[in-house]
Amino acid sequence: MVTIAITDKHKREMSPERDFPEATPVTLRYGILSSPRSGSTLLGRLLHETKAAGDPQEFFNPPLIALERQKPGNEKLNMNQFLRVMEKRRTSPNGVFGMKMHYSQVLSVFRAAQPNQNVVNFLRKFDKLIWIRRRDRIGQAISQAVAAKTNVWSSEDTRFRKNPDISVHPYECVETLRVVARDDTGWEQLVKQAPLDVHQIWYEDLVSQYEEQGRQVLRYLGIDGQVAAIPAQPIEKQSGELNDRLRRDLHAYLGLPPVA
Repeated sequence: MVTIAITDKHKREMSPERDFPEATPVTLRYGILSSPRSGSTLLGRLLHETKAAGDPQEFFNPPLIALERQKPGNEKLNMNQFLRVMEKRRTSPNGVFGMKMHYSQVLSVFRAAQPNQNVVNFLRKFDKLIWIRRRDRIGQAISQAVAAKTNVWSSEDTRFRKNPDISVHPYECVETLRVVARDDTGWEQLVKQAPLDVHQIWYEDLVSQYEEQGRQVLRYLGIDGQVAAIPAQPIEKQSGELNDRLRRDLHAYLGLPPVA
């Protein structure tokens, strides 16, 4: 049996404290297409903090449904049932529900090696799709390698340290580069081939133009007028000196020019 690691982050994401007061019928359903360490957590927290865009979580992430299955009577809860439960809990009072999904998570849920018509049909059920990407894929890969080694996926985690005392070999960063590139390229190909109408946003732009990029997303969702002000950035950037050192090590390992 596969052991599912449940962290503080997962428990917070499934906490009843995040639920909206009353169940509201869904009138706008949106999805965030992402890859690991692409900035989807930052975007999701921004949208949740507005109180007008649901609470987009990675509902296809195994620890979340595992937590829901711990409740009495939910032991055999399937994914469709789980999504219906979360729609009742996390649809904001204006009828907006959102969820995030990595490309690999979608394939896993649909038990598909490649996107099939069932995957496309599922994605087309969303009224809006947002695709978040990261230009600095080396930085993304390093971030993934550090998170995988520490099992700390957010600065909200009580175990978070800016520069954890861990050892990461450059080869591990090469492996995580393959992971993040696979997901981003998978979305790129699917968006073109399906085709899917998406609003594309880059992590680097979200960080440097937080309010402007947030407004663009809200306008795309059609709820900009319902949000008076963009909330302050809710989470801290995780990377620090360790990430910088790993970048230097990776460049040396691959024979690339030294980092300036």
